[in-house]
Amino acid sequence: MDAESLRMNDPILVREWDPDMFHRRVLELEAQGYAARRETYRIIPEMDPQTGKIIHLYSIELHKTGEPGW
Repeated sequence: MDAESLRMNDPILVREWDPDMFHRRVLELEAQGYAARRETYRIIPEMDPQTGKIIHLYSIELHKTGEPGW
């Protein structure tokens, strides 16, 4: 397998602070043939050090469908 094939099989990690943008990016990638690994879905609370407000980071890993193991 060449280097380009390996890069094409690398997982994509989607991380967004805005939930609407997060879901939009995941849907776009799924339309391009990626599958979300549901067990990697996380919502991580973080505190903004300037305001003290809690904000959430949304993340999930996606893989190209058709890879071995999918």
